[in-house]
Amino acid sequence: MRYCAVEYAIPSKLVTNTEIIQEIVSRSKRYLTEKALNLLELRLDELFKKSVTSVRYHRAKNERAIQFGIEAGKKALKSSGMSPNDIDLLIYVGVGRGYIEPATANVFQKILKLKAATCFDILDACASWLRAIHVAHSFIKSGAYKNIMILNCEFNFREYANFEFKSLKDIDFNFPTFTIGEAATATIVSDSEKDDEYYASFKTWGDRHNLCKIPLPHFSEYSDGELRKGGEIQPLTFFSYGEKLFRFVFSRLCRHYREDATLNQFRHEIIFSHAASDAMSDKVIQSCKLGETKGYNTHKRFGNTVSASVPLAMALAMEDGKLKDGTNVLTGFGSAGVSTAWSRFKFLT
Repeated sequence: MRYCAVEYAIPSKLVTNTEIIQEIVSRSKRYLTEKALNLLELRLDELFKKSVTSVRYHRAKNERAIQFGIEAGKKALKSSGMSPNDIDLLIYVGVGRGYIEPATANVFQKILKLKAATCFDILDACASWLRAIHVAHSFIKSGAYKNIMILNCEFNFREYANFEFKSLKDIDFNFPTFTIGEAATATIVSDSEKDDEYYASFKTWGDRHNLCKIPLPHFSEYSDGELRKGGEIQPLTFFSYGEKLFRFVFSRLCRHYREDATLNQFRHEIIFSHAASDAMSDKVIQSCKLGETKGYNTHKRFGNTVSASVPLAMALAMEDGKLKDGTNVLTGFGSAGVSTAWSRFKFLT
């Protein structure tokens, strides 16, 4: 399988840690004492430094999420040299969406005029893009589809963020929210006569589903138990027990890699990982002895861009000249659920 295009679109508003902290403190004054607010400010600053979070990009007031998905899709068509009618399958993989049904892919199929394409969504939190790559690879190799576009539009920040901290303990489940950055990406893949040496492995620990969620109003009807009491959970508000999640993902992701001979015998030249934290990515690379100079991180520049993180990194690496035709690529994901995922492939264009 070859990558005909990997493109991205970023909103215009650069947001610093200082701006985030100031808004949190301002909106938490009604709940916390001055002493607690000072401690909250110090703790947030400490956590941003620990996760190597610096800036992220969010929509300006005159910007809408959908425009960035359209922009990324059009850029991918142009750089691939394809017309809209060349695409015969569109897979939408963003956590960002405006409704549960129908598939968000339908909207972009219409607007991008992909009249020859059927479409559907894949949703697996931050691992959604790699899941779609895995599906697309199988479809292409079977001959079911020829040219596949994978698109996401991760614009989730203010819609699901809770800036009001009622206790210092809220940091335990609310801090990861404020590392989120926004981005859209579009990837077009097709068949290749060359062997891409593709391989992927996925593992899931469903018993940790309660560590990270965006619950719907009737979540309790589908839950077998949460870490927080039902009355403490706000529907359509993101929460993530970041420290517990990172500890668990780190151990399982490293074990996953070490126990898979197909992965650890591959001579990779560059590593892309889900950008939840550059510090986390570097720690996995160091622990698994993957080569500290081979990681390509984006969190410090763009924050956690959810399912857009790896295709965004790939597009930027192409611009930097670090990802070229024939480069051996290794990707690693830790995703809410909890799932871990690794893939290896030769990047063919």
